[in-house]
Amino acid sequence: RRPQGPRARGAPQAPLHYRYLPRDIHHGNGTQQAFYSDPHVLYISLHRYDNGNFFPGSGAPEEVGSGLGVGYNINIAWTGGVDPPIGDVEYLTAFRTVVMPVANEFAPDVVLVSAGFDAVEGHLSPLGGYSVTAKCFGHLTKQLMKLAGGRVVLALEGGHDLTAICDASEACVSALLGLELEPLDASLLQQKPNVNAVAALEKVIEIQSRHWGSLKRSAAAVGCSLLEAQRGEADEAETVSAMALLSVGAEQARGGGDRGAR
Repeated sequence: RRPQGPRARGAPQAPLHYRYLPRDIHHGNGTQQAFYSDPHVLYISLHRYDNGNFFPGSGAPEEVGSGLGVGYNINIAWTGGVDPPIGDVEYLTAFRTVVMPVANEFAPDVVLVSAGFDAVEGHLSPLGGYSVTAKCFGHLTKQLMKLAGGRVVLALEGGHDLTAICDASEACVSALLGLELEPLDASLLQQKPNVNAVAALEKVIEIQSRHWGSLKRSAAAVGCSLLEAQRGEADEAETVSAMALLSVGAEQARGGGDRGAR
């Protein structure tokens, strides 16, 4: 069931508060608490969770909001440690299957990003342990720029490696400015997300599809590579176009038959 938020009641468009973990590996428990019952704010967090064993221990996928805010709190809680680590493919898959479908359905006025960079490659496991590249942050930011007419705000929140912070910040600012980004490795298109990431995303989709209709289409594509997903979308678009042409042809045939009868 889609939550009865401001759009359902005919209120003005609501802002999106976007907790975007390619910027930080820890759950934003304070931000979640602040908006947990607020249907005007969609909160999405991508974070290392490890079944509650990674600091701060909050951010389970079952934490979906309360009261009018049910469904407006989404936790993409990575579990399974760092063997194998979570990297570019997993974050790109999360955006493809959960983040962007829900964000487009919510249709925000503003996107706010808590930009911490301790998910970037190079941080040891106690501080992160993931292998997301700086250039991937830029490409994820570019996707966010498709929302809210490009009204995207990034607030730098930290990281533990100065080089990583600088590289990721540069990539994100380049995306905000509409500059050409360093391309992602071509091999990423053929890689599938690791099994731990697939399990985490499937759990999120199972829980949140009760509230967001856009997620129902994502379930079958979670384990696909980016290339497989693109092909599937192209095939689906081709099928829809073919069905539309058949429908138009059938209508025209019926119309011609009616005129002949008269």
